[in-house]
Amino acid sequence: MILVVNHDLNSYEKVEETSFEKLNIWERKHIQEWIRQTPEILGEDLLVVSIEFDRFNNSNDRLDVLAIDREGNIVVIELKRDAFAGYADLQAIRYAAMVSSMTIEKLLPYYNHYQKKSLGVNIPTNENSLANITEFVNDEDFQELSNTPRIILCSEDFSQELTTTVLWLIENGLDITCVKIKPHQIGDKVAIVPNRIIPIQEAQQYLIDIQQKNEERIERKKRTRKKTMKILIEGKVLKEGDIIYLKNSLPDYLQYNEEDPTYKATITGKLGRSNAIKWEKDQQEYSISNLTWHIFKNHHPDKKNPGGINGNVCWVDEEGENLWTLAEHYLAKDNENENML
Repeated sequence: MILVVNHDLNSYEKVEETSFEKLNIWERKHIQEWIRQTPEILGEDLLVVSIEFDRFNNSNDRLDVLAIDREGNIVVIELKRDAFAGYADLQAIRYAAMVSSMTIEKLLPYYNHYQKKSLGVNIPTNENSLANITEFVNDEDFQELSNTPRIILCSEDFSQELTTTVLWLIENGLDITCVKIKPHQIGDKVAIVPNRIIPIQEAQQYLIDIQQKNEERIERKKRTRKKTMKILIEGKVLKEGDIIYLKNSLPDYLQYNEEDPTYKATITGKLGRSNAIKWEKDQQEYSISNLTWHIFKNHHPDKKNPGGINGNVCWVDEEGENLWTLAEHYLAKDNENENML
């Protein structure tokens, strides 16, 4: 039940739960699209990289949503409209097993296809897609996907049989989350209320400890790459006061205009998470990817979520080189100098 309180704060309306079946809401046509555009409804930041994924050897199965989390794990998202769809847990485990060996190199073509088909990116490239993934993951040492996929089951409800199975799997080290989404009809609108019912906090901490142990093992095999802006500032490739321009990899509904302050920003020289650049339009400080995300979303005719954005690919310096490439060139030159010593 949702309690809707009016502006006077003295009157209210009770809105009872309904069902997807009664509202004629379908799994793939509606629920999948909502989660694709707003994956945060599942309770965390996720970068969607494919939907209806069916590239399995010797199988005709279709994985509903494939994503990456902030830790660099592949996330298998299995959707069910109600609690009566059996074997959702087994189906998701099968999908997780089949994508567990997937590398970033193998994933990029599918992510490119998703961006072109669902996000309207004209010509997605492996370089830009890799940059998007690398910038999304909260790990400066990130280089390859984890080989232990996570599972998120999302449904209007879950049977006791399924929740018992999931709890047992969690106790045995498998990372599975159950998110219940309940529809409520308010006038001619439908409100979706998410609720993560599994795992409970104690189990979540256990999973975090296991993941940290796995990351420590993998970390020794990774090369170090700092965040793009940190590389450019510390390497003096860019400095405070330098102007950058939003000109590269723009969606088809945006057109660069040198007279429009929307497309111009100044390097602040700061390395915090939200103050790397100052936007010409409002003179406020932002992280480069966050500002790019907001520009793309606010200028979309339908205000659609543009998905994961790597602003360093979209913004260029005075010479027209995007910031991600600038950082890569600097690292290559730095490594070359080290090898000569």
